[in-house]
Amino acid sequence: MPLIQDIDRVSTPRSNSPVTTFRKDRERRELNVSKVIKELFPDETPFLAITNEVAKEIITSQEIIWYDQKPGDWWTQAPSGANGGAVEIAVNDSSIFRPRDLVKVTETGEVLLVNSIDEAQGSNTITVTRGYAGTNADDISEGGWLMRIGNAMEQFSRAPEEKIVQPVRQFNYTQIFRTPFSESETSSREGVKTKENERKRLARLKLKEHVWDIERALIFGERFLDMAGQRSTMGGFLYFLRDRVVDAQDQFSEEFFDEFLEEAFAYGAKKKLFVCSRRLVTLISSFAKDRIETMPEQETYGIRLKKYVHPHGDLFLAPSYVFEKDYDYTGVVVDIDNVKYKVSRDTTLVKNIQLPDEDGWRDEYKTEATLEVRLPQTHTVLVNASTMSL
Repeated sequence: MPLIQDIDRVSTPRSNSPVTTFRKDRERRELNVSKVIKELFPDETPFLAITNEVAKEIITSQEIIWYDQKPGDWWTQAPSGANGGAVEIAVNDSSIFRPRDLVKVTETGEVLLVNSIDEAQGSNTITVTRGYAGTNADDISEGGWLMRIGNAMEQFSRAPEEKIVQPVRQFNYTQIFRTPFSESETSSREGVKTKENERKRLARLKLKEHVWDIERALIFGERFLDMAGQRSTMGGFLYFLRDRVVDAQDQFSEEFFDEFLEEAFAYGAKKKLFVCSRRLVTLISSFAKDRIETMPEQETYGIRLKKYVHPHGDLFLAPSYVFEKDYDYTGVVVDIDNVKYKVSRDTTLVKNIQLPDEDGWRDEYKTEATLEVRLPQTHTVLVNASTMSL
């Protein structure tokens, strides 16, 4: 009888069942002469690998809290505009101004001197001196941009009124990951023709499964505290970047990618990580072969990566297998300086957790961790980056 029929008759184990002699693939148990069991996917979890390598911190609580501080804003708009003689100007945000501030109307070049501010709800107006510093007063168009350019204090003046921007509180919860595997005592005593026994094989396989679970949570997780279920889940990278999404609208090209990187490198480091689908790496390679370099491990967070050299900054391409199916045209630009992998219990293999009367062994991988994402404006998400050009 053909060998393929023998293999087809082998029982498929349930996901929560231990391995027994009846659930081992007969090709591997009796007939396979290969010493290495080939696996379908390589172990590709770059986001976890890199954060674990360079951005890991030990924590002692289920909840982590951090504060992001950004500099005070210096841009606002005049939603209804103003004619050249108006001294009271409605703005979107008057809180960024204080008396004696100078304001440039960027459309016309006019400079305004702020005399007073009305921050009452529904008001948001500033009273100004028009045409200051020898500039010409002119109409301000609807939605015209105003830029604060610092204050101009008179001699022997007292200190100006303060502008203090409070830091923004952020938080996340740890998530417990457990990946068990087991085998009956009878199965563990049976010889196999492969170079490793079932316990070693499962330890290798389940570790890959365990870290892939963590990688998915680090990127796609939703922050939640389930008091009734005594369970907490971490918010992943995308959870904290909902306001930093750039939609390519299925029109991905070199020109679009240039503009995307202009936004991605506007703040933060000039070396960033691009964790993305393998498909996106293919698309980028199609127009940027001459700008992609292979970097040694010691220069790229401990793993071998491709570097895309761009005038705005260096982008390290890190394809991850978690970006597939509906995420096949998705990627995240990560400023690794503003990300922390927070670990309450680092990934550990815990052996022999079986009950005393169980006829076999049971091991598990266990991790409790979470993610800290600081200064969202230093990271960027790309979605719908498909194209019909390939």
